[in-house]
Amino acid sequence: MSSGETVAELKKVLGFAWLYTIAVGAVVGDGIFTFTGYAMVSAGAAVIISYLIAGITQMFLMISFGELVIWKPSAGGPEPWVSHFYGSRLGFIASTSFSIGWIIAGGSTSLALGTYIYSMLSYAGVELGDQTLWVTVFALAFVVLFAVLNMVGVAIAAGAQFMLTALLIGIMVGYAISATFYIDPSNFANPLPNGLGGIIAAIPPAVYAFMGASTVLFAGEEAKKPVDIAKVLFWASITFIVVYTWALVGLVGTLPYEEVVKFYEAVYASSAYRLWGSVGGMVIAFAAWLAASTCLLMGTMYQPARDLYGLAKRGYRVPKWFGYVHPTFGTPVYNIALVLIISITLILLGTFVGHTLGYMLLGYQLVWAWIISWFLTLLAAFKFRKTYPDSVKQLPWRVPGWPITPAIGFIGIAITVFAMFYDLATSYGLDTAVVTWVVSVVWVLILWVLAKFIVPKSYERY
Repeated sequence: MSSGETVAELKKVLGFAWLYTIAVGAVVGDGIFTFTGYAMVSAGAAVIISYLIAGITQMFLMISFGELVIWKPSAGGPEPWVSHFYGSRLGFIASTSFSIGWIIAGGSTSLALGTYIYSMLSYAGVELGDQTLWVTVFALAFVVLFAVLNMVGVAIAAGAQFMLTALLIGIMVGYAISATFYIDPSNFANPLPNGLGGIIAAIPPAVYAFMGASTVLFAGEEAKKPVDIAKVLFWASITFIVVYTWALVGLVGTLPYEEVVKFYEAVYASSAYRLWGSVGGMVIAFAAWLAASTCLLMGTMYQPARDLYGLAKRGYRVPKWFGYVHPTFGTPVYNIALVLIISITLILLGTFVGHTLGYMLLGYQLVWAWIISWFLTLLAAFKFRKTYPDSVKQLPWRVPGWPITPAIGFIGIAITVFAMFYDLATSYGLDTAVVTWVVSVVWVLILWVLAKFIVPKSYERY
């Protein structure tokens, strides 16, 4: 799409604080509340080890992307970087697979959000009746609200994200501090109830809980200073590792893993209920709602819309309206509307197959989608270092500990892929694991074929 066909450009209004809350809000989401229960059942007290493995490898992975976003900031995230070094078809897959992950979250996270509201009201003594119905209603209502906030301006959405994230972190830190005084050492007496296999099985849920920070890579054209994005990737990683680990120690120490029986519930709320009664449960259920909200607000409703805009701007053969930016709001309103429609469809589909099963299936596909994007982006980071050493030296920020940092990122990806297959095979059977992976590979191949018809023939590399 030529510049003459684009009504307006994205606005450079995001400073460090706004970018930080996009990254942290995208990480501290529904995964820490919902999938953590699943991980605890798998690993027991050793879930802390699984989360540390996931968190540390995710941190090294995120930091490895910093140089690329300073070099070529873009609304398309990794698309221009991967395209430059490995061809536009892989570039298309790198950005689109990440968008697919967030669109999937539009279904899984919305369903989790609906459950958190239902639980919060239950703790408050409000019984609504049919849980399936009300979870779906709440999910639909809030996904629409967050789409509207994104449409009327990124500064408005980012401002709301800042407030929600600050409140969320405050509650979780408060929980961690308070729970520390109630820790029962006997909960750690049998740290490996399911052996090493339990730790491995808990890694994918941990990755789901930690991932999301790289969403800020797609803010390249709206950041006041792209170097802030690289810094945010580091500080956001430090934040969620500290907050998660501290809170998780408090959780394991106050809630025996044998009592975690409800997968699709904010497990931290169960701990808070044991310690402080209904008020405690309600407060943490509210925190879970905040977490899911930050993911939807500046994750699902933010990133895919920017990716579609980036594809149109760079000349991909996509509908022209992908490149439309509202002249007053400065946002890709049509793209946001498209993501909203897909999210609503996934919410209804998840309701149809069952909330718990729907969440599991969507959650694991989300992890796989982002693994594809991360792997290609890491390859581009290595190629950038090798191809343009002089450009790297001139950057105002460089990846610390190169090449060990990205190498640990690659190791984290390999561990996650293995752990996903292991957990599916041991928890649901080898047949389920094989079918899931076949489906996962097939949709990536479909993207490869689709790219042939979308990538412009006259595509120019940087």
